[in-house]
Amino acid sequence: MMFLSRNELKLTYGIDLDIGKAYVDRAVPEGNLYWSGRKLYITPVSGYLFLPIFADLAFRCGIPRSLLLSDQAFQLAEQVLHSAMKLEKGMVSWEGHVAECREAATPQARNPVLLDDLCHYFSGKPAPTGFSYGTEFRSLNRADTYLFYLTLFEFDRDVHQRLLDAWYAMITYFLIMDDLADIRSDFEQQEENAFLDAGLHEAGIQRIVTMIDDAHDKMLRVNPVMANRIDYKRSTVDIRAMVASLSNNQRLS
Repeated sequence: MMFLSRNELKLTYGIDLDIGKAYVDRAVPEGNLYWSGRKLYITPVSGYLFLPIFADLAFRCGIPRSLLLSDQAFQLAEQVLHSAMKLEKGMVSWEGHVAECREAATPQARNPVLLDDLCHYFSGKPAPTGFSYGTEFRSLNRADTYLFYLTLFEFDRDVHQRLLDAWYAMITYFLIMDDLADIRSDFEQQEENAFLDAGLHEAGIQRIVTMIDDAHDKMLRVNPVMANRIDYKRSTVDIRAMVASLSNNQRLS
């Protein structure tokens, strides 16, 4: 299991040094299923890297560093992720997972407007504020319960929109890359996957490519270092060839 330093997080992802240090030094939460069997809080995989990356994005959007690095913020994030792993293991339903996250956030929420928005969003209703949550593919919305973490912070509409743009730029990119790596196994097991949702054809691939391009453009406004990583990945990974390979194999089988 590879150790990451705060300097590596800064150079590779542009993460503020103090934020990087707090995440690198954080002890693995005891009894938390998301960190079960792990000795390090942050490892170089997207499921853990996104934590300091998003904290840094929130800082860049205007949330005070001191609040982002408070024990309260860490603990709420950890509760959400513990519940997310319960969902993955089949210990709770999606509705149960949302309820657990809502119950963890509600008593300490300093942003009742966002909390109410999220309650409507996860109930399948439009957000009262008019903000847009989620993407066109359900498979890319599976991490959105992490947004309950933001209910700890007070902010205006401008920051609210910047935070949503930053979140979806980051998480859409990470989840698309994960789905691309898992496309064959997800196809065989009929698991949720953005590429399967979009369709294994040119129009579907183009929808995914457009989402990556949009993620890059929005990330560029907040964190150019992270945007550069997205740009590098889209220039080196041949999505069309990988999808075509799967489609050809399915026709031959």
